[in-house]
Amino acid sequence: SSPSRTLENAVNYAWNKGVVLTGAAGNSGNQSKTYPGAYKNVIAVAATNNTEQKASFSSYGAKWVDVAAPGENIFSTFPNHPYKINKSLGYDFGSGTSMATPMISATAALIWTTSYGTSASSVRSRLESTADKIPGTGSYWFAGRVDAAAAVAP
Repeated sequence: SSPSRTLENAVNYAWNKGVVLTGAAGNSGNQSKTYPGAYKNVIAVAATNNTEQKASFSSYGAKWVDVAAPGENIFSTFPNHPYKINKSLGYDFGSGTSMATPMISATAALIWTTSYGTSASSVRSRLESTADKIPGTGSYWFAGRVDAAAAVAP
């Protein structure tokens, strides 16, 4: 929840080397910034539910959250050892902006394989310009909900 000059320098260094960075917006359900997502050179990701609405827990703010992606009840891998978040070992359903962020990372990777993938800036621009303008765009997040098919379409 607090910015760090060291972390911001690392983010800027990576961005300047051509790396696309994504970061979870957080799960506080309010507009409080979460880092590194809130840094200018990170694509901050909010979570949506299965009705195209902002997930109740998702942090938000169109001035710092860039895009949204499904993040509620996502089937995913979990560690194969006991830990304390009440999930099955191996696979289970999870919710959070940390479940939405990999969808943005994957879409960015797909964009790199197209003619749009010429730089970190071009990948980010393509991802944002092809996002679906679902309810909440402009108030909860800047660009919309990710649309991977549109992002890689010629």
